Amino acid sequence: MNTPLVIGALLVSVLIFWWLLSVIKASLKTALLVVVVVFALQVFTGIGPQQIFNQVGQWMGISFNRFGAWLQNWGNKNKFDPDVKKQSLLMIMSILIDQ
Repeated sequence: MNTPLVIGALLVSVLIFWWLLSVIKASLKTALLVVVVVFALQVFTGIGPQQIFNQVGQWMGISFNRFGAWLQNWGNKNKFDPDVKKQSLLMIMSILIDQ
């Protein structure tokens, strides 16, 4: 066996394992923090977990819809009206209507 190759492979394996443990540790800390925040909101304000996750889902849906609209508009640059003021007004109106 090639000793430097084995040593290098072991070092890479240890580094990947160490990185994986760090990711798992950070994920568990984040999950625990989310549980604590949701529990505190439920105890102190009466807001349930379903209400919180529904609101987050609405925010994510609005964000993804706007991002999708932006991508469609970006892909159709030639079909846009070149009037910048008109486009700005239309964008502001669409944001206000969504809220």
